[in-house]
Amino acid sequence: MGGRTRPADYLERGLPADIEGARMDRSSLQELLTPITARTDPTAYSVRVAVLPDGARPETGDWHTAEWHTIDGLPYAGILVGPGGAVQLQPGFYRTWVEITAPPEKPVVTSPRFRIA
Repeated sequence: MGGRTRPADYLERGLPADIEGARMDRSSLQELLTPITARTDPTAYSVRVAVLPDGARPETGDWHTAEWHTIDGLPYAGILVGPGGAVQLQPGFYRTWVEITAPPEKPVVTSPRFRIA
């Protein structure tokens, strides 16, 4: 997805899951981006994302294959959410859970919460 603008410009690019209180309309089909902070570049490893109501923890069936995106040198795990996307969300508050398979490790990180209106 070349020619991207900065992550905070989610009206043109996708909703970044790193902004507490960010909002997206439930009828919108957008890429949900979760920034990952790591000592080394994680983009060589497989990544999965679960998008769950705030307070819930992922179970086996909640995980979806995600794609890596590098924006301004920072890695983001991305998944398409909304009608026709990997995840369709109802109004409410959510968090993303990101699982990176980097043998022998498998770290799981969460995002700040965001709102689907």
